[in-house]
Amino acid sequence: VVIHVNLNEELIALLNKKGKPMIHPVHRVLNEGGNIFKNAEGEPATIRINKADVKPTLSWLEKITKLDHKGHMLGSTGVKDTSGDLDVAIDKEKVNKDELVALLGAWVNKNYPGEDLKQWVKKSGISVHFKTPINGDPKKGFVQTDLMFGDQKFMKFALGGMDAKSNFKGQHRMIMIASLAKAQGFKWSPSNGLVDRITNEPTKKAKDPDFISKTLMGPTASAKDLQSVESINSKIKADPNYEALVADAKEWFEKDGLELP
Repeated sequence: VVIHVNLNEELIALLNKKGKPMIHPVHRVLNEGGNIFKNAEGEPATIRINKADVKPTLSWLEKITKLDHKGHMLGSTGVKDTSGDLDVAIDKEKVNKDELVALLGAWVNKNYPGEDLKQWVKKSGISVHFKTPINGDPKKGFVQTDLMFGDQKFMKFALGGMDAKSNFKGQHRMIMIASLAKAQGFKWSPSNGLVDRITNEPTKKAKDPDFISKTLMGPTASAKDLQSVESINSKIKADPNYEALVADAKEWFEKDGLELP
């Protein structure tokens, strides 16, 4: 499925690390696995984490990084019963990837001297990945934490997850927004917001959720209408251009065995 939208680093990273092939702006297929860390046998060195362990694990990590992670969880992190990894937004204006790698590396060198740092900390795209002991206890196993750099406040909106009861995931919500944007002469960028499709320039209020919702769904729409695939679909269902608005989204969802309500 080719979805012609503005799939920049953030969207590509989030979709591809979940194991979903996607097309970037020049239509080159990217398909990367989500498990960054492997053991000697080539098997995943990390496991899923239970919801009850998410915040305690992030609290432990905060002691190393000196950053707030619990208040900046992304996607389904801390929402669903279990998570395959922990997605956390990092303010790129306050810390850079090399500084964070140094902090995490210092912890590894102190607690696991002599071990290959790449088995614990890696960089890719906008992220720093860390093999994190669950609740700070290696005996409980390790979870992959993806520390994603960008505009924290906007990332919280742009990369928001879905309700635990929904059949859709966070990436489906992004695809839905991108589908609406494409049909109306825009691109959807998780880092720049709503972008003019011709000029490639962000719109005047590109990162304002209310502006985005009104631009894509009409004057009565608000940010809450963009919270989920279901809320978006409900808001535009009666639009005479409904089929054009959701065309790309429907094609992608069908590949995942999903249908719009």
